[in-house]
Amino acid sequence: TQKGKLLKRQKGKCAHCGLTFRSEDLIEKHHIIPRALGGSDLDKNLELLHLHCHDMKHRIKAKSKNKESITDSSELDNNPF
Repeated sequence: TQKGKLLKRQKGKCAHCGLTFRSEDLIEKHHIIPRALGGSDLDKNLELLHLHCHDMKHRIKAKSKNKESITDSSELDNNPF
C-alpha cells in the first residue's frame, strides 16, 4: 500500500516531529505541495504525520498566510471607517 511505502521511506517516523509511530497513533497523509496548487497524490509529494502534527503544520501555514495578507499600516491610516 502507499501508506506502507511511505512508512518504510520515513523509517516509521513522523515527518514533522520525528517520533516513531506507534500502533495506536492516528496517521495522516500530508501533501507537501497542496493539491490546490497542482500537487499530486504520488509518493514523492506525500509524507506521513501524526494527526496532531498534521493539524499543527496546517495551523502554522495559515498563520504565515495571515501575516502575509495583513495590510501595510500606512494604508490603514487612510481608512475612513
